[in-house]
Amino acid sequence: MQEDVLGTRRTAVTETYVTCARCSKATRLRYARVIQSDVLSDSNSEYEYLCPECQEALAAGEKDLTLG
Repeated sequence: MQEDVLGTRRTAVTETYVTCARCSKATRLRYARVIQSDVLSDSNSEYEYLCPECQEALAAGEKDLTLG
């Protein structure tokens, strides 16, 4: 579903969108921050994107819960 939304946006809007690795929200590439992927994440990529809201939350000291 998320891929369908991003595909439609890419067709209708020339701006590039990426998916936030933390909250899965579609975010404009110009506002996203590139971070190194966590070793334990499901991603096959070395790098992931964070939306501005998740950037602020992590900068304020919010921690992600680990699955354990």
